[in-house]
Amino acid sequence: MDLLDRARTLAACPLFEALAPAVVVRLAERGRVREVAPGETCSSEDHVWIVASGALAVTAHGAVDALASIGTRRARGTAAEAGGALGMIRVVSPATPPVTAYATEPTVLVGLALDDVRDVLEEDPTALAALAEAVAALLLREAG
Repeated sequence: MDLLDRARTLAACPLFEALAPAVVVRLAERGRVREVAPGETCSSEDHVWIVASGALAVTAHGAVDALASIGTRRARGTAAEAGGALGMIRVVSPATPPVTAYATEPTVLVGLALDDVRDVLEEDPTALAALAEAVAALLLREAG
């Protein structure tokens, strides 16, 4: 996945869609691609993960037993599909427990180190405001 594909993946995420193209490109330059096979995991411990393709079953640490099936994880957690973001809250609140996600099918992710996202947002108050508005809009949509 080249830089343009990483930028497209980020721009397709509702959290990033209102960011200026230059900001999306700066994030994409810092992004890394990870392919996850069904049953493999990723964690939001150090990264924000954006789903480029595929799907993940997501659960908070401690929400289910470590040996729980993917079906149990789906039932007690949520799913992340193309455009979904995992771990963004840890950018602004590092004390938030990380989440673990299990691939339910072959999945391609774009990972952004938490510090890289913080750096870009600290450099650009407009990007930070756009991200805050996107989070608020998503929360209102979920509540309504």
